[in-house]
Parts: sequence; C-alpha cells; structure tokens
Amino acid sequence: MFKNSDVSKVKEAEDLFLQEWGRMSSSWGINRTMAQIHALLFVSGEPHTMDEICDRLHISRGNASMNLRNLMDWGVIRRFRRPGERHDTYLCDTDALTMVARVIRERKRRELDPTVSALESCLDMLPNEGADRFRSRVAGLLEVFEMLDIVFKYAMQTDERLRMIVRHRKDISEVLSKLEPLSKQVS
Repeated sequence: MFKNSDVSKVKEAEDLFLQEWGRMSSSWGINRTMAQIHALLFVSGEPHTMDEICDRLHISRGNASMNLRNLMDWGVIRRFRRPGERHDTYLCDTDALTMVARVIRERKRRELDPTVSALESCLDMLPNEGADRFRSRVAGLLEVFEMLDIVFKYAMQTDERLRMIVRHRKDISEVLSKLEPLSKQVS
C-alpha cells in the first residue's frame, strides 16, 4: 500500500508530466489544455469524468468539453457511460506506440495532406512559360513531401508495421548508419 509521502511523490511526478506534455505540445501548435487532458488520461490509465478532469487540471467545464471533443475527433480518447451512471467517462489508450501513431496520422491528415494539395494547385495554376523559379521551388517542396509520404506509408501503414520497426530499431539504425553520409554523396 502507498504511504502518504509516496502518493504525494506520484502526484508531483504526474503534475510535472502534465505540465511538460502541455508545454511540448503547445510548441507543436497543439492546444496546451487539450494536451494536458490527454496526458492526464494517458498517464493515469484510469477513466475520468469531466468533473474529475476539471478538478485535477483546474479548468472550466466549457474548456474541458471543447478539448475532450477535439481529442475524440483525433481518435486518442473515448467517451463511454458506465451502466447506471449519469455522467460520461473518458478513457485514453495507454499504449504509447498506438497513441503516438494516431497523433502522427491525424497531423499528417490535417496538416501535410492539405499542404500538398495546395502546392499541387499552385503548380496547376501556372502558365506554361514564365514562373520557372516559382515552379522549381514549389516542385522541390513537393519532392520533399513525397519523400516524407513514402516514409510515412512504409512506417505508419499499420500499427503492426510500426511495432515491427520499433522491435528492429537497433538493426535498422545499424544499417542506416552504414550508408554513405549525404555530404559525401553530394560531392
């Protein structure tokens, strides 16, 4: 059984995790409160009601409601109601790899895919002659996005594929480290 000092240390560590997860996420353009709600559900591994989330994070019900809806849209939390209960309860998948994969897939869908479409539209709008510099630079960006898409499709195609990569990460790292450095290839 936990002693009071152990419970206090766990809460202190959780608080630090919640703050850091919020800080890191906000630097990536993700709402800090949304990230902290997700972190709370992830690290605790326990279902929470909205009231419990509000109390723990000191946020309003409106703020919690909006961010819980966003997290459900991202597919990283689930809402359910226990039989006989009047309040919804929220739960997060606690498998780190699954959670990260969902976030990466969602960010690609929301951010990278529309950017690629916009860049392609930019190229389609250009006249056949002139604008060579613009065309070249946008085409270069599209090549980078295409390379990222190839890596994404290979690594993130399924959770099983990603787990296989993680299991073999040392072997993959060793193979990649033996490749000739890019600086020598460009010469």
